[in-house]
Amino acid sequence: MSGRFAVESGALDDVEPLLVDVVAAGANEIEGVDFDVIGKRELRAEARRKAVAAARTKADLYAEAAGVRVGMVLHIEDVDPEQPGAARYRSHAEAAATTAQDLAPGHIVVSAAVILGYAVARD
Repeated sequence: MSGRFAVESGALDDVEPLLVDVVAAGANEIEGVDFDVIGKRELRAEARRKAVAAARTKADLYAEAAGVRVGMVLHIEDVDPEQPGAARYRSHAEAAATTAQDLAPGHIVVSAAVILGYAVARD
């Protein structure tokens, strides 16, 4: 016999004792412990703004190297960073910056990615 349930708590200090109590009550398998953040919508909006700014900076760099300039935006595509396969849209610096603290309780990463297509203009 098996059953499933989810427990939500805002008290991070109580997570370990809660898990101990769940096992003491008879649970023999815990599928996972996930941490999230309140206000994720606002944090994701700020991450999206920064992703657009970073994309523009990168586009300007490529355009300068190619001897052209960036024109108007032709295409904007949001990439949900929480979906499988989205990791390929992270910057190399961000992917390399992962530390053990990134997996620690109380440390939540809220990220965003965007694909922007620009017109290319010649001077």
